[in-house]
Amino acid sequence: MGRARRAVQDRPAPLDVVLYVGVQVSDGEARAEPADPGPGPDVELGSDKAPRPAWVRPVVIVVILVVCGWLASTFLGAIDWEAVGEALGRLSLWQVLALVAVLLLRQTLNAYPLALFITGLGAARALLNDLVASMMVVVAPPPGDLVVRVAMFRTWGIEPSRGLAGATMNMLAFYVNRFAAPLIGLLVLATLGSGTQRVGASVASVVVAIVMTVVLSLMVRREEFASRLGRAAGNTVRRVRSSVDPEAWSEAATGFQEHVSEGYRRAFPRSLLALTLMVLTDACILLLAARFVGISAADLPAYEIIGMFFLAYPLTLPPLMGLGIFDVVLLGAFLEVGGAALEPELVAALTVWRAVTILGPILLGGIVTVIWRHRTRGTAGASPAG
Repeated sequence: MGRARRAVQDRPAPLDVVLYVGVQVSDGEARAEPADPGPGPDVELGSDKAPRPAWVRPVVIVVILVVCGWLASTFLGAIDWEAVGEALGRLSLWQVLALVAVLLLRQTLNAYPLALFITGLGAARALLNDLVASMMVVVAPPPGDLVVRVAMFRTWGIEPSRGLAGATMNMLAFYVNRFAAPLIGLLVLATLGSGTQRVGASVASVVVAIVMTVVLSLMVRREEFASRLGRAAGNTVRRVRSSVDPEAWSEAATGFQEHVSEGYRRAFPRSLLALTLMVLTDACILLLAARFVGISAADLPAYEIIGMFFLAYPLTLPPLMGLGIFDVVLLGAFLEVGGAALEPELVAALTVWRAVTILGPILLGGIVTVIWRHRTRGTAGASPAG
């Protein structure tokens, strides 16, 4: 443990190797550094050695949507966009407000693991931190989300390395839950729904979740295992990036283990429960959207929507929660149950769900960012006078 503690004290951000990026905080300003800094100067937030043009991300998203639209039209038949527009026109203001209310619950559950893994953060601040980070993931290149997380942690008196350790655990718990979700989908569809032929892929996904849980538990509970795992990962990455130091990765892993080991047994199961409820809430947004655009329970029962949502949830792994890919799979599955006549309403429901769950957090994160920056500047301006 002494070696791990020295590593935490000597390194400004002990998780920089694990996360491929370190966050150094000096004079109250968050600054991103490369994981394996070379002889050049530090990289400031908003600057990269090889900057990526701002238009790249929107173009990639448009290409994905076009390809998925082509796939949907090819394999599912031509989409009647006029009928889709009519279905969207059925939405009323109170229904939109109801969807936003459920979205707030979803985001609260999504952020709650942060409060579990970071002592003293609290659920409210976890929600604010997660909203801003979610917005940064969409609008800024990495590691913008980590930098803004650390900056917010600093203003709340939370040590950056401890905050990053909690954020990393939050991410790992999310991945475990993502791959475990098909188990719930299988149970729902097998007991209430029409059954499923996708058992093999679902079992494989659950096995991935189990392996991740075992490895994570061993890493958190055993310092020696964490050190060996970090060194092995460093040696693997060093084959393609010679500047990587395996020993630094080992120290980073033990530093991470030291930060998260306390309270892990209590926090990890609760985080998985919260994230499972988050997925359920996410499915309920789609369910409400389907009902609001005219799909009745007789046409497509709730358990079919929720069961298939859980079953296909690993497909949210690609950017923007599997934008396009996840949607096409859900559309095809729902058409198998409800028939081709529901296609316009299903496309409308999926469109509403995506608008709420993607644009909603971005807008909320933008509002939180403006308020937080205003308050932070106000506090900084008042400090000298105090």
